[in-house]
Amino acid sequence: MRTYLTNSTAAFKAGISPGINVFKVTTGPHAGRMVILMQTSSSEIKLSYADFPYTVWSTPSVILSDCADFTFDAVMDNTGHVFCVYTLNSTHDLVCRRLGFSGGGWTAETLRTIYSSDDNYYPSLALDVSGHLWVAWTRIVSGSAYLNVKSSADNGVSWGVGASDAGETLTSGASSAYAKCLTFGSYLYVLYTLGGTVLACRRRHADGGVWDGAVELAGGTALDHNFDASISRNGQLGVAYDDNAIRFREFDGVSWSGIVEIDSVAGDFPQITYFKNTPYVTYLREFGSGQSQAVYSRRLTDSFSTPLVLDNGKVALDGVLCYHAASGTYDDLTSAAGDSVSGDICHGESSAMVQNVGDAMYIGHGRPFHYVKILLASSGVGGTVLWQYFNGQDWVSFTPSGGACHLDSPNRELLLWDDYQSLPSDWQPCPVNNRRLYWIRIAVSASFTTAPVGTQITSVPNAEALVLMEQ
Repeated sequence: MRTYLTNSTAAFKAGISPGINVFKVTTGPHAGRMVILMQTSSSEIKLSYADFPYTVWSTPSVILSDCADFTFDAVMDNTGHVFCVYTLNSTHDLVCRRLGFSGGGWTAETLRTIYSSDDNYYPSLALDVSGHLWVAWTRIVSGSAYLNVKSSADNGVSWGVGASDAGETLTSGASSAYAKCLTFGSYLYVLYTLGGTVLACRRRHADGGVWDGAVELAGGTALDHNFDASISRNGQLGVAYDDNAIRFREFDGVSWSGIVEIDSVAGDFPQITYFKNTPYVTYLREFGSGQSQAVYSRRLTDSFSTPLVLDNGKVALDGVLCYHAASGTYDDLTSAAGDSVSGDICHGESSAMVQNVGDAMYIGHGRPFHYVKILLASSGVGGTVLWQYFNGQDWVSFTPSGGACHLDSPNRELLLWDDYQSLPSDWQPCPVNNRRLYWIRIAVSASFTTAPVGTQITSVPNAEALVLMEQ
């Protein structure tokens, strides 16, 4: 299932890897209702929800409108209330609001200030078994980044001993700092990166006491906010992170495992979740220029499985054909369309993808798809094309959801339809040049004065973020 919700102009459209913004109500008459929070502009967070089977979502509505253009974090309690912590746009104070749940909907309640000095960013929020809220965040003082922690025992109404209280400072100053706050049993854990060179963990009893010393989990040169941590039901704490490769470590309550490499290739937005106490790690892996695939791997025994693509509709196309009308011939350019060799998508007779009326490109997949990425070595000039799908009898012209596209841009990310739910119900596979696929035909309707020549055509989008729902 992929459903289009809304556009966003925010700097962090889906937050950062340690953040959480998707939840499911667990009790009451609306049990099973899912809700997602999204920062959609420099100052607004919107909310949308859906019930099973989660194909129809409410129109996103503004729930908060005083946010700075940074990240937020949230948790849901067992009654469906959502607590949201974010940076206030006017002062960069760290603040909290409860989104009260009643009658199936959420309403923003009174603003509460967590900390009212310095500049405060990148909060990570957790809820322990006693109902206490814990937040770890980045505090900027004279250009240096520190990690601080505070708690609330009264549903976010008051924090520490007041808004002027910075709470506990966990680290020395560094050029950058990002945290993930978790609770399990009687312990509070904070995993963090500092200065891009270290990934570490500290813990303490949630009911008080001193913090354990920092345990360094990894050293590197690119340790930023691309990490995530989660705790299994049997108490295993796993962390997945990127440092020019995707790696994993796990804590059993006594000691940390060695480093396990999941993927030797760097990735973005790693996310970890446990299913039946087995860790699953998802992340974004570069496929080509401006193209990222969501992939996942799970632990088998002592190693992780070979990463697999989450969405088989976001891969290299199964068929790419150029039809040259004057010669009445097809060239199969499927392999050329999947690689990044410049200028290799063209018909042998014309040295062009298409040029004159009657010429056509066919792009096909074994299953319906709704997006196409087009990289051109030479953009078309002067011509126009029709986008068409086959309905079982005829080729039907349509206007792509992403707007007109006449092969006149060197780099085009084109939504054919908004999402899988928007695909035409009558789209049928058909044979073209003895290849039976779900085809899109790009037919020349006015000849080009300069013909387009392609470099790469896929259905892999420019994915920028990936967020899993934690249960």
